[in-house]
Amino acid sequence: MNETNLKNEAIESKDGTTFVDVDKLPISLVNHRFNFKQINWRELLMLVDVYDRSKRYATMVIENGFNFYLLKSSTTALINKKLQMECMLHKHFNRSICEELHIKNKFPILTTEASLIPLPSNHRTRSYSWFNANLLSYCIPYSTDKFSYLYMHGKGTHLKVNASGYYLQNKFKDLMMLHNFIIYYTQKSINCINFVKQSRFNNPNLSCANSILFDDQIYHDIYLKTAKYMYEDYLANKKE
Repeated sequence: MNETNLKNEAIESKDGTTFVDVDKLPISLVNHRFNFKQINWRELLMLVDVYDRSKRYATMVIENGFNFYLLKSSTTALINKKLQMECMLHKHFNRSICEELHIKNKFPILTTEASLIPLPSNHRTRSYSWFNANLLSYCIPYSTDKFSYLYMHGKGTHLKVNASGYYLQNKFKDLMMLHNFIIYYTQKSINCINFVKQSRFNNPNLSCANSILFDDQIYHDIYLKTAKYMYEDYLANKKE
């Protein structure tokens, strides 16, 4: 049974496993193509780099329900655009965490809607393929194989990728470290929030009736300005 919106020829079967080989899938079998389309990041399964397979399209998007479509933007451009919209989990914050945790090579990326793990580069393009670990797990057919299957619970169709079990195990460990740090970091913020709430409770002049509503843009601007001031302090201390 075809669980995807692909043409039937895209579905393969071997040793009792039904799958789509995302690294070898001919672009001609993908029915839906867009110059631009808003990605549903919460439902995202994969961003597949297809630059070397198409002159017009750079990315194949796979969403929940195995909905496949093509976009002109590269995987790198799509992820960077998403990170620009993040208040806290932006590009530089992700990078800083990974560097401090000594996560090397191409590191995972966290957003508020997806946990993205990179697949090995095919060395033919500068972009990578990515999958969302929030929705996909993996299984290894045999310990000697250099490929693995990504799958969703309850779905009979798998996604075959050129990544060994050893590679995926290490990337999941890296992602777990990122998750653990964010939990630790968030707990610190919760402690601060509880302190502020207690201050309001203790002083009626600080009641919620006097609250002002803020939007994400203000938070983002404050975050950038804080980084600027911290860097200026760093330069000043360095001169001393």
